[in-house]
Amino acid sequence: MESEGKEIDINDRPVPEQIEFVDQAIKKATQGISSNIITNARIVATYSLPNALKKGVRCRVIPNQEGSVFSINIMPRN
Repeated sequence: MESEGKEIDINDRPVPEQIEFVDQAIKKATQGISSNIITNARIVATYSLPNALKKGVRCRVIPNQEGSVFSINIMPRN
């Protein structure tokens, strides 16, 4: 399994672009590449879970202690 090796902060992008970025990360996970995405948009974090499931990849959303920033880990299914 490959990993992009770093957290990718997408906070500065509009929400539609963030959703597209998550979709691309899900597609990469189907090809064996993991991604770790940082966002403060709750809708993007919520969107990622069912869409990853539909494509058969693993997705874990981890909020920070305040619940204002989310780490979205998208990984291939082993």
